[in-house]
Amino acid sequence: MRFQPATAPLVLGLSLGSLGWLPLKAEPAAADSAVIQQFCMAAFNSAFARAGKTPPQGMGAFTCDCLDQRIREGDDLGSARETCTMEASRRFPLPKG
Repeated sequence: MRFQPATAPLVLGLSLGSLGWLPLKAEPAAADSAVIQQFCMAAFNSAFARAGKTPPQGMGAFTCDCLDQRIREGDDLGSARETCTMEASRRFPLPKG
């Protein structure tokens, strides 16, 4: 897949940042919602798969929509991820155990 120069830092930040390797900041003007959604959903699904759990229906879409919106509003990736994870946890409580 070939990325335009304006979106390459965002793609790198989401793919590596989702693993906690790099705290990169994406410029809102360069943010591409489709790319954010794809990488976010891949990271979301991977995290639940590694945990051996099934996420509640709608949780992934809610979380990734939140992340996209927060980045567009100027939050850095780490802050957006933290805020959206907390919001999703409140809205979609997971069963204990």
